[in-house]
Amino acid sequence: MKNTTSNNKNSEKKQSDASAYARYSSIGFQLIAAVMIGFAFGYFVDHFFHFQLPIFKTLFSFGGVLLGLYIVIKEVSKP
Repeated sequence: MKNTTSNNKNSEKKQSDASAYARYSSIGFQLIAAVMIGFAFGYFVDHFFHFQLPIFKTLFSFGGVLLGLYIVIKEVSKP
């Protein structure tokens, strides 16, 4: 009987570890996606207005970084 309880605790711990890994890896993917979407949007705006300098690429990339950091802080502060 003691062995069964021990096995249940181990499997619960493995599941919680796996869900933590999934949670934090999804945060990383969201950060990367926010930066890439900002860069792509800035690229198309620069291309549309025929700017020689990558003004909007830079601005929207930094906006993506800020948005990504907001997502990270919001997700990490959840219990």
